[in-house]
Amino acid sequence: MTESAGPIGSGIDALMDQYQAVSHNIANSSTAGFKRRITTFSAELDRLMRELDEQTPISSAQVESRQRTDFSQGALVATDRLLDVGLEGKGFLVLETPSGTLYTRNGVLQVNLLGQLVDGAGRLVAGANGPIVIPNNVGLSEINIGPDGTVRGGDAELGRLKVVEFEDAVSELVCANYSSFMAPQGVVPSEAKQTTVRQGYQESSNVGLMEEMVSLMTLSRLYETHMNILRRQRENTSAALSVANG
Repeated sequence: MTESAGPIGSGIDALMDQYQAVSHNIANSSTAGFKRRITTFSAELDRLMRELDEQTPISSAQVESRQRTDFSQGALVATDRLLDVGLEGKGFLVLETPSGTLYTRNGVLQVNLLGQLVDGAGRLVAGANGPIVIPNNVGLSEINIGPDGTVRGGDAELGRLKVVEFEDAVSELVCANYSSFMAPQGVVPSEAKQTTVRQGYQESSNVGLMEEMVSLMTLSRLYETHMNILRRQRENTSAALSVANG
């Protein structure tokens, strides 16, 4: 990438970061439970550019880049697959991994070779009282998952999905891989009270493709503007050095 130069160079870096976030959103627009990433830089810069008068150069503008995750509910889509669970509410499924506990809204579940419930990446889905194991004599067609997350195989209760909520601390969650999140130290979830588990549903990504495409167009225009200003700055610097060395 072109070498940065002051606020303009920082702006180019911020625009590239936002481009990566938008591209990531588009790539995951069909990923169940995915939550879009929002970066405010281009919107703030676009607004500022419209407000600047002709005497104020954009190169003097200082715009702070902020990124956050939009945790708004995605639409629940019926799949009729018995190991699909959509969460209606603000809860998260809990994943136990070798690197620590993660949280996800992606409820596309599977059964591993040990009979344990896992997510699409093979990570163990936590139960309220330990791993949920589906016995060999229980067929997938016999599995019933209740609104509170209770998993039954035929007449036997096999466990209950561990579903948690973060309330106002949800904004502090950190993106991990495969549509999951980590909780920073000190952020402790509570048992979900306002979340309903819907068997046979997937929660759609909350990405709006049209909105993301508009963002890409805005980013392209702002990037071109920044590069033109940076090029003029370098031309002016070269001209000044030529005069000084002349």
